[in-house]
Amino acid sequence: MRFIRYFLVIWTFFIVYTSCSFFWGQNGLYARRHLDAERVRLDENLKKLENINSDYQNIRNNLIHDQDSLSVYARQLGYGREGEEYIRVMGLGIAINTDMPAGQVSYTDSPDFVSDTTIKIISLLFALVVLSFLLVHDFCLNAFSSQSKY
Repeated sequence: MRFIRYFLVIWTFFIVYTSCSFFWGQNGLYARRHLDAERVRLDENLKKLENINSDYQNIRNNLIHDQDSLSVYARQLGYGREGEEYIRVMGLGIAINTDMPAGQVSYTDSPDFVSDTTIKIISLLFALVVLSFLLVHDFCLNAFSSQSKY
């Protein structure tokens, strides 16, 4: 009947292993929370890129369909029509409208989690603690019961 109590050691290992894996493992709650925050950050970056894309599409449509915008943009780049004369000031360069960013590179961070080997070691240590407690308990019971018989 005493050996049935030693199944508690195996159950301790499984319970500690599953609970640690559930909370801190590779697919645990802690790693999932990190991935959810990363998804929110990527969604915000995607919205910024969509806004930049719509601005560029508007500029493109203006340049395709509006001759006045095309001539203004061409003058900013330094082009002109036939017969026009320009006076250029040296050292100023060409004034190009560069206030439109092209976006930024988004790097993802790997989620933080406790490795499976570490979780197994922690579970094994808990199981060994329970086993040692049961062995000491049985030893003490046997020692006191043998002393009371004599």
